[in-house]
Amino acid sequence: MRVVFLGTAAGRPTVSRNVPALLLQREGESFLFDCGEGTQRQMMRYGTGFSVDDIFLTHLHADHFLGVTGLLRTMGLQGRQTPVRLWTPAGTERMLHR
Repeated sequence: MRVVFLGTAAGRPTVSRNVPALLLQREGESFLFDCGEGTQRQMMRYGTGFSVDDIFLTHLHADHFLGVTGLLRTMGLQGRQTPVRLWTPAGTERMLHR
């Protein structure tokens, strides 16, 4: 099992820390917990690759999810065909339809 802290800063990045993102890799699976802006860059920096199976958003503050769209787009540009499961807090769908 490998745990990679891709970002540990709060609401905004600093020179040395990115906004929240944590990657758990185990037995051929990868789970991303939160995906702040700049997560793709951190994944390249730490050599994790982009083979993420599931993305879990702990809550809907922007610093926890603004990197999702870019990451999914990069995966698509790299030819990914399998879907990524996105897990969100209860009520997310209702909020998006407002």
